[in-house]
Amino acid sequence: MAFIDVINLSKTYKNGEVKVDAIRDVSFEIEEGEILSILGPSGCGKSTLLNCLSGIDVPTSGQVIIDGVDIHALNDNDKTRFRAYNMGFVFQFYNLIPVLNARENVELALLTTGVSQKNARHIAIDALSGVGLKERVEYFPSQLSGGERQRVSIARALVHKPKIIWA
Repeated sequence: MAFIDVINLSKTYKNGEVKVDAIRDVSFEIEEGEILSILGPSGCGKSTLLNCLSGIDVPTSGQVIIDGVDIHALNDNDKTRFRAYNMGFVFQFYNLIPVLNARENVELALLTTGVSQKNARHIAIDALSGVGLKERVEYFPSQLSGGERQRVSIARALVHKPKIIWA
């Protein structure tokens, strides 16, 4: 079995009487260590596919099996826990928490997995140093450039050494 197995995945949105198939009957496998790029024009379903693959959104039908776990068969708490321990996210628009500084934004990914505050602080600083932001760890998102915000987002995605990175 592949590390990620996507089986007949579909997502349909309804707007009154109108149905829109964002993704329709998609199947593929991804092996551990493999890198996959999803390309297409705006509105073709790339974000919907990523959201369904990661368990952020629920497909209309089909399965996503990651490391032997059917993520859409999990309840919301277990799905959240699975994401926290196994996935890192680099969002297009950063999704940084404005009232937290760069270090705290990165720490948050660790605290959700049970890492102590003290250890999380040191690990987060190391992660930010690794993306060239050692001198910006106490800066808030509003004080950072767009590129610096993206690097905070990358540090947050990588800090807990996830099995999967969605970007």
